[in-house]
Amino acid sequence: MIGLDTGAIIDIMKENNKLKNILEKQDEPLASTIVNYQELVFGLDFNKREHKDEEKYYDELFENIFLLNLTKDSAKKASRLFKELQRGGKEIGRFDCMIAGILMQNKVSKIITKNAKHFERIKGIEVISY
Repeated sequence: MIGLDTGAIIDIMKENNKLKNILEKQDEPLASTIVNYQELVFGLDFNKREHKDEEKYYDELFENIFLLNLTKDSAKKASRLFKELQRGGKEIGRFDCMIAGILMQNKVSKIITKNAKHFERIKGIEVISY
């Protein structure tokens, strides 16, 4: 499986050509996390028509990829990653640590993201950037 970061999901919706080329080359199933979904819906204003369409798009997409949830074990993994990076002076956002923790706990070792700078700091995650 290959994980999709939040930005990649937005770019799938926007039909980003660079991302489209990368996705066409992949032969593994796609996955994302409930944290990515949360980041997406944080950006929606449910009173706006165009956001209702966006919400529908995300809901359909998340029904067609593997949705990985936050568990106690993935929460602990994320916390360990966060502290390890913090101690090394390479701290990244907690949401990114949660996403990485969930992916890694589910044996997903690759992520497609535009946010390579953050995810490249995490040992055990191969970053596919566009």
